[in-house]
Amino acid sequence: MLKITLAIAWAPTLLIYLRGVLLRFPFITEDNIDAFVIVCALIPIVLSIPVLIRRLCLIDYTFYILCVAYFISGYLLYPENETYLDKNALTCIFCVFPYYFIGRIVNIDKSFNLMLMFSTLCILMDLLYYLILAPKLRAGGAMNYDNMWGAYMALPHTTLMLWAMLEKFRLWKVLMFFVGILFILSCGTRGPFVCMGFFGIIYFLFYMRFRGAIYVKIGIISMGALVLLTLNTTLFYITKLFARLGLSTRILEKIVTGELGDDSHRGVLRDKLYSVLDGGDYFWGLGPFGTMNYGIIYPHILHLDLFCTFGYFAGTIILILLVLLIASALWISKGKSQIFVVFLFSISIIKLMFSNSFIIEPYFYFLLGACVQVLINFWQEKNKQAFPINQSEY
Repeated sequence: MLKITLAIAWAPTLLIYLRGVLLRFPFITEDNIDAFVIVCALIPIVLSIPVLIRRLCLIDYTFYILCVAYFISGYLLYPENETYLDKNALTCIFCVFPYYFIGRIVNIDKSFNLMLMFSTLCILMDLLYYLILAPKLRAGGAMNYDNMWGAYMALPHTTLMLWAMLEKFRLWKVLMFFVGILFILSCGTRGPFVCMGFFGIIYFLFYMRFRGAIYVKIGIISMGALVLLTLNTTLFYITKLFARLGLSTRILEKIVTGELGDDSHRGVLRDKLYSVLDGGDYFWGLGPFGTMNYGIIYPHILHLDLFCTFGYFAGTIILILLVLLIASALWISKGKSQIFVVFLFSISIIKLMFSNSFIIEPYFYFLLGACVQVLINFWQEKNKQAFPINQSEY
């Protein structure tokens, strides 16, 4: 049950596609479909709780309670945010914050193949839905310009496929990675490529050490050079393909026009938030989702997001603690565990430097849980009597 829970947490988009399967049953309708999906997800989660509890400790429960308590206190401390708190309360408390627990119990050495299998399923289902089903159902309207949600949901799976491909080269992994790249490209958003590029460069430079790695590196560099040399021709054919399939050509247009580095007015929004913080009585910040009161969904950069939520003083302390936690985990961990921290850093922290808010970013809490697991396991080895908890199997 814990493995199934991990699979649900890692590939939640499959629950969306599950709706299409369940709707084929005669006793399930549009009115009760969401209840059936929730039940399908809750059954393994509830049944895995006894095992999950034995693998956590007081630190974990304390962190989760503090997150929930701070969120709920927003109703008292920041009443102007009530509308936005109501909208995100259930999502944060029951869907986002619990990803910390997933990070705490995942053993990447034993779970890598399971996660890779579900990542493959997600990539294939995205391909099936957006290229085949959505055009027939006329449900792919978001693909005509910018499908940021779809791109970021595919980001972890495509990045994991990149990791698997660089770790052990197989043609099917190359194919799945190529399909994932094309899908994200068709979504019309740039951010996921920055996250994948960061992880790919770090892995390429520091972790590709297997026998024959030099030949794989030469092959990757050669392919990259070939793409650059034939960039205009490649873009032409990809643009024609995307246009014929009704997919977004936004990123391709930005490459051609030289606007790929444009910040899309993010700098203006950040300047506005700094002006608000500096010009008002906001020592403890604007509170959770407080930026929405100024017409800004999120600040588009992590440190400003912390400043807006907690204020300059508390936000700076939290930022320092976050840096220390991640740096310590990277310093202590070795092998695949260290790569996993880099992987989660790439799809969470790098993403938060230009998109989303840490409050509603599940992989941010996934990263925190994974880092804490590294530190606790290290401390256990030094003094097993201090933290008498079982080693994670998943």
